[in-house]
Amino acid sequence: MNALVIGGTGLISGGITRELLRRGHRVTVYHRGRTPLRERGVMEILGDRRDRPLFEAALRPFKWDAVFDLIGFNREDVESAVRALRGRTKHYLFCSTVCAVGVPTMSLICDEDEPYHPISGYGRGKAEAERYLLAQARNRRFPVTIFRPSHTYGPGGGWVLGTFLTDWEKDCELVNRIRRGKPCVVHGDGEALWQSCYVDDVARGFVAAAGRRKTLGRVYNICGRDIMTGNQYYQAVGRAVGRTPKLVHMPTGLLVRSAPWEATGFLREIAFAHGAYTTAALRRDVPEFDPRIDVEEGTRRHIRWLAAEGRLRQAPARPWEDRLARAAQRFQKSLARG
Repeated sequence: MNALVIGGTGLISGGITRELLRRGHRVTVYHRGRTPLRERGVMEILGDRRDRPLFEAALRPFKWDAVFDLIGFNREDVESAVRALRGRTKHYLFCSTVCAVGVPTMSLICDEDEPYHPISGYGRGKAEAERYLLAQARNRRFPVTIFRPSHTYGPGGGWVLGTFLTDWEKDCELVNRIRRGKPCVVHGDGEALWQSCYVDDVARGFVAAAGRRKTLGRVYNICGRDIMTGNQYYQAVGRAVGRTPKLVHMPTGLLVRSAPWEATGFLREIAFAHGAYTTAALRRDVPEFDPRIDVEEGTRRHIRWLAAEGRLRQAPARPWEDRLARAAQRFQKSLARG
């Protein structure tokens, strides 16, 4: 297979590139050139997709069996991709997000028919991109498949990508806090549901879907096998670290008002509510998607990579989280005293 990855140096796109190479496919990566490619044997096209005329002109001379688009964030991005690739690819696989449907969801464990009600600009942009692409597929004008990851983690990506699922999401500091016995602040009672999926499992799902006609015009949730509460997630990370985490719970609204605003974007957008998604449709149509790596094992692998990259040493401390934890603990003690 001759494949193009638009992105290629991020978390999921890097995983897809590795999986394609592992399967012996020819791979070209379109990216800006700001982050070096980790994989050898890859052709490169350098450019910025936001410069739409140059992006489209760069792709038009080629034909691809499959194109994986990991950096389309709105309708204008995918309109440009369709202009560039119509008649030049057999399969366009687009990375959306569960944020396109937003929360709270209509069902506790929702499927791909969940109505759109995104909260953030990021989610709204992905939702508009989905609507446009599905309209193109219905008109039989473009061979598209859409994937909605939830929390993907693991080796690869830039500084803020692929890290642990906390209320601050893009967080390398969680491992350090647990190791040092420092408190970890958790919103609410820690019982909100969520799903994490190791990057290699996500990449396998994307690549195995390429070329499958039954996936055309479809949207798929692509998430981990385990639906966990926040408390269970922290405990799994703690087992991987080798130390029980000290969890301090705090009402969600109070936490949003008290923490730095820039740290709570993920919490305000989606993490405040349940985020649980069935992957039955993808497992039916793409049997190779069978998430094998649970959170505990995935975390062990991820910690080894973070340590080798020096990222744990560079992770910024959060003294404000310590202050929040102390305040919450004082309040809880005062309630206990009556």
